[in-house]
Amino acid sequence: MNPFITYTLARLGLLALTLGFGYLFGLRGPLLIILGFLGSGLLSLVLLNNQRSQLGGRISGYFSRINQKLDDNTRKEDFDE
Repeated sequence: MNPFITYTLARLGLLALTLGFGYLFGLRGPLLIILGFLGSGLLSLVLLNNQRSQLGGRISGYFSRINQKLDDNTRKEDFDE
């Protein structure tokens, strides 16, 4: 499965989980939302490290290929002159 989709779904799942726990413990309104986002963010730092690394590797590879194509085209233009 695509690392972007996996990571995004995992983040949304953590957000839903923290919002659910917050609601069960009596939090309501803006406090529920703020603590839900903070809690899911902190949990994702710990629990989703592997998925984040895979996503970063995929993005890094994508930009490396773009940079390689740009370098190849620049060398080709320099050689043509």
